[in-house]
Amino acid sequence: MNNQIINALAQTSAGIALFDSNERIIYANPAWEQLITGVAEEDLLFSETELADGGMISVCFVKPQAEHPHPIALPASANDSKIGTVIIADDSESNRMVARRILQAEGYGIVEATNGQTVLNMLRRGVTADLILMDVEMPDMDGLHTTRRIRHMQGPVAHTPIIALSAHQSRDWNVIARQSGVDEFINKPIQRTKLLDTIRDLISRSPEGAASAPRLSPPPVLRSKGARITRPERLDPPSSPVLDIRTLEQLYADAGDEGASCGIDLFINETETRLVKIDNALSNDDLATVRDEVHVLKSTSGTFGLRQLSDLCGVTQNFFEEDDIDEGRILALSRQVVQLAPTALTALNLYRRSRGWGNPQGPQ
Repeated sequence: MNNQIINALAQTSAGIALFDSNERIIYANPAWEQLITGVAEEDLLFSETELADGGMISVCFVKPQAEHPHPIALPASANDSKIGTVIIADDSESNRMVARRILQAEGYGIVEATNGQTVLNMLRRGVTADLILMDVEMPDMDGLHTTRRIRHMQGPVAHTPIIALSAHQSRDWNVIARQSGVDEFINKPIQRTKLLDTIRDLISRSPEGAASAPRLSPPPVLRSKGARITRPERLDPPSSPVLDIRTLEQLYADAGDEGASCGIDLFINETETRLVKIDNALSNDDLATVRDEVHVLKSTSGTFGLRQLSDLCGVTQNFFEEDDIDEGRILALSRQVVQLAPTALTALNLYRRSRGWGNPQGPQ
């Protein structure tokens, strides 16, 4: 047998499955189910042995990850950290900025990533982190897939504490995230006290030498692309207030006046670009792009206190998750999102400007 297969079998928990002569699966151990549903095929090795009756035994395992000889340099803020380094993985620049401001004020070093593949590349090239803040839905590779890949890496990096962040509010998403291997699940918008308390707790109880006690996530719950997690409680557009002043006041308290103001500017610019993408996608009947952009807008608008816009995006998102998609309803709600957003952004900008009135040094 190939030496690479022998060495890999010695290092990892192998998955074993038995197939009959018609290639129907007869038996699969938990490790097999976990690996083939949670790890990308290119990261797996397979060894297949044909049986006398025409059946087959298949063994699969994760490829050993080669150590990178020259770890990449971290940003100065991360290298200078005295209490820990956190990777913030989120495709929204404004969301990353809010989290970065909160954590840097406490003394954490920060490394940023815009998608899951970037996180994996960082870890494989030698970036070490005490914790990862992982947005659940990101382009290229989502946070839950990334978490499963991390949990099957070699060495202590596989046991890095991970906090999943999501705009999804249902208990089912919490369960699915934990089944993927995350340690904690926090809903957006981020609450400073909860975030900091959770980070401190996870870092403080992360054992040294955790590699001696492998932690593999249980098999994830699979659902078809058309499956949905929760049903919308109402079909009419939400009547919630345009601005959630409490959320905005908390944002200013958490990120500081300058941080909150800069974050709002970034969010407004991001959203204006996002609205153009949604509008173009609607014109081209590209519902996949509409769905992705509406989900991100739900998350970011909630962070920056646009309650009505966030709720409308949430209602729209729920229709995307129906088994039988009502395209007419989705198109109508998505157009309402595009129509409502400029008014919401104007209100948010006026609120930001009002914070600086009477303060010559404040944001304008």
